[in-house]
Amino acid sequence: MSNDDERAQKFVERHFPVTAAFLAAERGEGPAPVYGPSDVQNAHDDQPEPHVVVRVAYRMSRWEILAALAAGYATTNIERSPDDMTVQQIRYDVEAQLSLMSWRDMEDLVESVAGQIERGEHPEQMQALKRAMDRAYSPRPEPEPRPVQRPYYEGGTVTLQTVDHGEIVVDEPAWCAGHDNEPIGHRADVTHKGPWISAEFEGVEFLPACISWAPFAEEQPEPFPVLDVDEFPPMEPDELRGLAAVVGLYSSELYTKANELDRIRRGMQ
Repeated sequence: MSNDDERAQKFVERHFPVTAAFLAAERGEGPAPVYGPSDVQNAHDDQPEPHVVVRVAYRMSRWEILAALAAGYATTNIERSPDDMTVQQIRYDVEAQLSLMSWRDMEDLVESVAGQIERGEHPEQMQALKRAMDRAYSPRPEPEPRPVQRPYYEGGTVTLQTVDHGEIVVDEPAWCAGHDNEPIGHRADVTHKGPWISAEFEGVEFLPACISWAPFAEEQPEPFPVLDVDEFPPMEPDELRGLAAVVGLYSSELYTKANELDRIRRGMQ
């Protein structure tokens, strides 16, 4: 794993633990996605002062989740359609049912619910419970949106957020196009970018380029601005002139090929 990949992985693990757990599970490196607890169970007015709060985690199959939800729903929400329940209510019903029963009873509960489905009992309600389960316990949780910059510009400077140095104030070059809605990253990743340009022919853009500068870059320091061109490494002015010369020569070669193509076609007539 490269340093950039490792840094990105650590960032996701710190700020998006649910997404990180899912990605680890996809790689076979960690458990399935984790949900809950949504609330503390057995909390009531006449309960004595708690000594501790004990959390118990269960690894559950889809059938086990559905069985626990069906039993919990029948106990607490039978007057409400599962489609009208919030994700929080769905998860609470599942957790409440697990707190009331022994895990040894789960197999019997699964068989009971599976039997109801097989016999065609309450088909609409069972389908609604399945939809509720999928909403609250998706095996592929939606990635959490990455936090983005809300920059503040003042007097030739810009205030940005970073994950390792908090809020920083840096000089904002006049040619920079701004940082609005950029992902928040490390200080070393702060980059000024100018407007993008590109060549275009019949709706196809190619050779996109812009002036760029990462003043705090550590692995590849950039003491001065460079030009980002397509898939090329950052280019210095002389390198850019060399690229422009090659593109000019290539344009001539394309024109020559067009003439050659005309000759070939005429020879086929």
